[in-house]
Amino acid sequence: MELTTFIRLAQEFLAEREQQGWVIEVLIEEFGNYLVSIKNEEGIEVQFFIELDLENYVHLSDATCQSKLSYGVIRKKGENELFAKKVLQAFQQFLAEHSAKRKSFFIVYKK
Repeated sequence: MELTTFIRLAQEFLAEREQQGWVIEVLIEEFGNYLVSIKNEEGIEVQFFIELDLENYVHLSDATCQSKLSYGVIRKKGENELFAKKVLQAFQQFLAEHSAKRKSFFIVYKK
């Protein structure tokens, strides 16, 4: 899957959840890194992240590289754990519904 496709899906997921009552605030949005604060209706906050491994990649061609990407939820212990699991499960379900390609590597096209 292309990195831009994955991030677009993540943004669509967050927009959909915002319409359902979550408060979404983008904290970091730069190439390969994405950090978002998410609050639910009760005010419980977690952070959702996407991080591209820019140090360990494979050149596929002069214009294309392949790398691994990780995503997850950062949370404090306690009541945040349940919401963190809910966010992660909802995102994984959203990905399964909206993407036929679920791979552990991502392709980045250099310009």
